[in-house]
Amino acid sequence: MHETASNSNPLREGIVTRRTPEPCVLVIFGATGDLTGRKLIPALCNLAHEGQLPPGFAIVGFARRPKSNDEFRAELRKGVEQFSRFSALSGSERVNPAVWDAFSQGIFYHQAEFHDAAGYAQ
Repeated sequence: MHETASNSNPLREGIVTRRTPEPCVLVIFGATGDLTGRKLIPALCNLAHEGQLPPGFAIVGFARRPKSNDEFRAELRKGVEQFSRFSALSGSERVNPAVWDAFSQGIFYHQAEFHDAAGYAQ
């Protein structure tokens, strides 16, 4: 008879355990482009809505066009409302304003030219 040592817990079978990532900053280069508004930010907002982003998570949008943090956030909010998985829902199932407010507080915009080394240092 061959015995196999097992360290697995049968009560945990089928349970997915996810580690919450450490606080981090995601830098999006070319952040005023279509990909950011249609795909990246709606997907990240969906993760925030599901509680999958760590506390302290931040996004820095890096692009050439001048704009403020608030202008950038307002543009991204429109994209979330239009393209997130919650956009087809109605009423209270739509994007939770409290989730958006908390998520958007970690969104920042930095204007610089891509070829300018000083822009990266800032």
